Amino acid sequence: MNPASDTEKCAKILKSLADESRLKIIRLLLEGERNVSEVVLHLGMAQPQVSHHLSILRSSGLVDTRREGKKVFNFIDPEVKYILKKKEIGLDLGCCSIKFDETTNPLIP
Repeated sequence: MNPASDTEKCAKILKSLADESRLKIIRLLLEGERNVSEVVLHLGMAQPQVSHHLSILRSSGLVDTRREGKKVFNFIDPEVKYILKKKEIGLDLGCCSIKFDETTNPLIP
């Protein structure tokens, strides 16, 4: 892959992360795959809003899906997920990395 396409891909990913709601969704998905209803429940967002944000994250290549019956599960692409320490998880985007620690956990009130 040439450097120009690498930077374009990285820019697209970073743009998709430039939203608080999408960061919360990514943080939640780093803990495990979820369907839309589970994301709605955990984050207290409306279903259409969650679906819209997941669509953006899928188009950037960060999130992928798998179908199980009628349910569609969303998960972080395994190529970008990594574990730093016991209490830190993040994303390795190639161009840069992002780390989340337990203080950014959306499941903790």
